[in-house]
Amino acid sequence: MVTRQTQELAESATRKSSIWASIQLIRLGAVMLSIAVVWRIVDQFVLNLGSTWMNILPSKLFPFLIILRFFWKYRPRELASVLGLSRDRIRAQLALGFLIGVVFAVGIDFGGTIVYALFFDAAYPLELRILNQGLLGYTLIFFLTNAFLEETLFRGLLLNAFKTRLTAKLSIMLSAIVFGIWHAGWPIINGGSDVLGQVASIVFFTTILGILFGVYYERFSSARSLVGPITVHTLANFFSESFKLGPEPVIQGPDLAFLNSGLMASTFLMFLIVFIPLIIFLWKYKIEQVTDMLQRVIGRNGRVTAGYDDRSRNTDKRNEE
Repeated sequence: MVTRQTQELAESATRKSSIWASIQLIRLGAVMLSIAVVWRIVDQFVLNLGSTWMNILPSKLFPFLIILRFFWKYRPRELASVLGLSRDRIRAQLALGFLIGVVFAVGIDFGGTIVYALFFDAAYPLELRILNQGLLGYTLIFFLTNAFLEETLFRGLLLNAFKTRLTAKLSIMLSAIVFGIWHAGWPIINGGSDVLGQVASIVFFTTILGILFGVYYERFSSARSLVGPITVHTLANFFSESFKLGPEPVIQGPDLAFLNSGLMASTFLMFLIVFIPLIIFLWKYKIEQVTDMLQRVIGRNGRVTAGYDDRSRNTDKRNEE
């Protein structure tokens, strides 16, 4: 009797495991997105955590842990292939992600302000402000957690789910649009006289960013790793929300609202100047090509330096003789 009950329980657990392991990615993506959206709405609109020092960390951390735990238990082979949590070329992914993240964040945020001050308003103050200096470490952890959730959810799970029904290009576009709509809540919370305009602005810009991250993952990384996009995403958010050049007011959420139309125009100009070459680069090349090229350049420079040192030693010997 006990043996039969034990066997039935084991068979029931096996059936449940089989169901979760075989569920279509598109349905799984819808479930995980729903969990993340509900948690985000609660943190933003009900608890108003965006106005506290903690920010909306729970809606970042716990949905990510749910996704991670689910795949770890039921679909471990897809941790890399679907969620992008892979060690493939991890050093190159981190290094290039760091470089691109710094260029993207500094070039757009600081670049737009500098262009405005140089060409439109010479009296515009260019003082550097560091926001929440005592919380910089926490802020970095917050945006790292945010990047892990948003990249594994939108570029990992959703993009790969869409690819089961659509082409890679359409999947990148669709996942980017969902990513843009995901950010629409912040302007509603912040209010103001032009809420609809601010919603349209943030959805547009974050959709463009979603396309960039999608191309990075799908094309540049050959859909093998999200380490690079996670690095870029973390640094872009961290620099944008922690360091400000000029007196523009700070608001909750992604800082894409401008009271100054000239500053908005110069920032958009720098956005295009940085974004267009970057996305062409990520679309045209693979990470293997870039790392191989860098290795050849470093090796060539090393040989040149070694040859120069050899000639210097030979010259010194002749002088001694």
